Amino acid sequence: MNKNNLITAAAVLFFLVGAAHLIRIFYGWDVTINQCEIPMWVSFIGTAIPLYLAKSILKLRQ
Repeated sequence: MNKNNLITAAAVLFFLVGAAHLIRIFYGWDVTINQCEIPMWVSFIGTAIPLYLAKSILKLRQ
């Protein structure tokens, strides 16, 4: 696996994580882990950071 393929795979993974959080915000899904409900504001952070990282990682391909 060369450098560009690895960078692209990481960017796609970050994009999918960000998209999953965005879908949670849009549909208002509740997430409970070990009987502890995760607040919705966590998904706002979970959307912004991975999408920014995906964009930044794709710039490394050049």
